[in-house]
Amino acid sequence: MSAVTLDNFRALVGNGYIKSLLNSTIITCVTTASTLILGVPADYSFARGRFPGRRFLGVFLLYSRMVPPVIFIIPLFLFFHRLDLVGNFRGMVLAYLTGLLPFTVWMSASYFHDVPLELEEAARIDGCTRAQAFVRIVLRLALPGIVSVGLLVAIASWSEYFIPLILAGPTTTPATVGIVSFIGVDTINWGAMCAGALALIVPVFVATLLAQRGLLRGLTAGAIEG
Repeated sequence: MSAVTLDNFRALVGNGYIKSLLNSTIITCVTTASTLILGVPADYSFARGRFPGRRFLGVFLLYSRMVPPVIFIIPLFLFFHRLDLVGNFRGMVLAYLTGLLPFTVWMSASYFHDVPLELEEAARIDGCTRAQAFVRIVLRLALPGIVSVGLLVAIASWSEYFIPLILAGPTTTPATVGIVSFIGVDTINWGAMCAGALALIVPVFVATLLAQRGLLRGLTAGAIEG
């Protein structure tokens, strides 16, 4: 029987994989925050607003989510290259937003639909502005769903491989791409690769476990009425 050893995890430090994990953390946190900041007000406007082109915008967001990244990655790379967004965190976050923002809008809009309009109207009668009613009433009641969507966005950002493979630079490579550094010309360091894969899986597993109750509540919100 082989002795228990942490040599494979020590190899992650020597290989520079820890820097890739840090890059993944930065990209995930910034992407999740940006997606929620931009997506949640848009969700509310789709749920409550009645403006021209609302249905067209909704269908456009849905179809943009259905388009596989392989179709638009080359034009996106050329566009980002012209704007000097290739190989930096700004470009990575913007590229992630192209797919995650429509997902956030469609997932969160249903949670705002489930908030009774009468509560918002009562807050308006008591003197709240629309913004105050949104923050104090609607946002608090829809918080379980928003947390669920935020968790799903964070997991998708943490696990993304194809977009950073094309757009990431040497200093912004996330762990999903950096793990291939354990594959050499003649050999593959299977032990270190498995340790790196475990380091990728554990944060997602722990985050899901800690937010399990809110995740299940958010995903089933609105499924049963009454």
